[in-house]
Amino acid sequence: MAVTLELSNVSKIFQKDREQVRAVDSVSLSVAPGEMVTFLGPSGCGKTTTLRMVAGFEIPSEGVITIDGRDVTNVPVNRRDIGFVFQNYALFPHMSVFENVAYGLRVKGDRETEIRRKVREGLDLVGLGKAEHRFPNQLSGGEQQRVALARVLVLQPRVLLMDEPLSNLDAKLRIHMRTEIRRIQKHLNITCLYVTHDQGEALTMSDRIMVMHRGKVEQVGAPMEIYSDPRSLFVADFIGQANILPGEVRAVERGTLSVDVAGHVFPVRAVKESSFATGDAAAVVVRPENLLPSEGGGISGTVETATFLGGRMEYEVLLPSGQTALSFDPFLPGKRIWSEGESVHLVFDPKIAVALPR
Repeated sequence: MAVTLELSNVSKIFQKDREQVRAVDSVSLSVAPGEMVTFLGPSGCGKTTTLRMVAGFEIPSEGVITIDGRDVTNVPVNRRDIGFVFQNYALFPHMSVFENVAYGLRVKGDRETEIRRKVREGLDLVGLGKAEHRFPNQLSGGEQQRVALARVLVLQPRVLLMDEPLSNLDAKLRIHMRTEIRRIQKHLNITCLYVTHDQGEALTMSDRIMVMHRGKVEQVGAPMEIYSDPRSLFVADFIGQANILPGEVRAVERGTLSVDVAGHVFPVRAVKESSFATGDAAAVVVRPENLLPSEGGGISGTVETATFLGGRMEYEVLLPSGQTALSFDPFLPGKRIWSEGESVHLVFDPKIAVALPR
């Protein structure tokens, strides 16, 4: 049975060199049963501390944490019914895969027949059904991570917490494992909190993402919403790659602004819950795949670098303001390629861009 999880104004204050540091600052979040929510942000933004408070490794300085309506703010770790998958797999090197996965069930005092059944089911679930007699040093990094996951899942926790579980794997294996983790999480319909600083991981795995910065929540939303409707310049810059072009509002009509960017006026939608007036400074967020080189009619610039990446050309373009803009142009044989040092114009679809207060 999937459960709801609620954080209400949760803060954590640490004492550091006689100073109080708010590592987590009034975080509120409601997680639906079976939902996977990812905490995303740079190092030191408070995401792991928030996860550790949900687990019970840290006690909040302020606020309340509930699981299915039950206040667990001060409940010990072992009485929360939570599974935690760490960055390092923490497998017992002297135990077989079977014994590693069975460890928690033996501590709980399950009967031997139950342990065998649960361990086999757990290993089958993570695709290691034939590996039960092997030892951790005979496994690849990805296989060790699967064993660590199976060891948690056989205990049938009500909530699954994962702290950067893929950071020790190589790039190709990470992509494969994030698909696997998402498949297992959906199959079990388990409520899950996942911590990462990898935006690609967050965008592909999550039902919702909570972007954190300096202990505070910047935005919570579905991956597509956060990518296309960032609520702050930090979110725009942190999720994906973004060109943040300075402009000035010339006119306001309902949710659309006429914004002057480098001498060209574009009709751009305003970010939700914002208010603009004529003459206001605006920051127009344009993704590189929406900023395309053309023969004329757009923002002028000079190509600084032109890089061929197979499926696309990547251009870095120096604008008259001194700012460098990034452009991703899909590559097709016979298509015009701009060279370094050439003058170019950049155009974008203003319907896809978004204006934020600057």
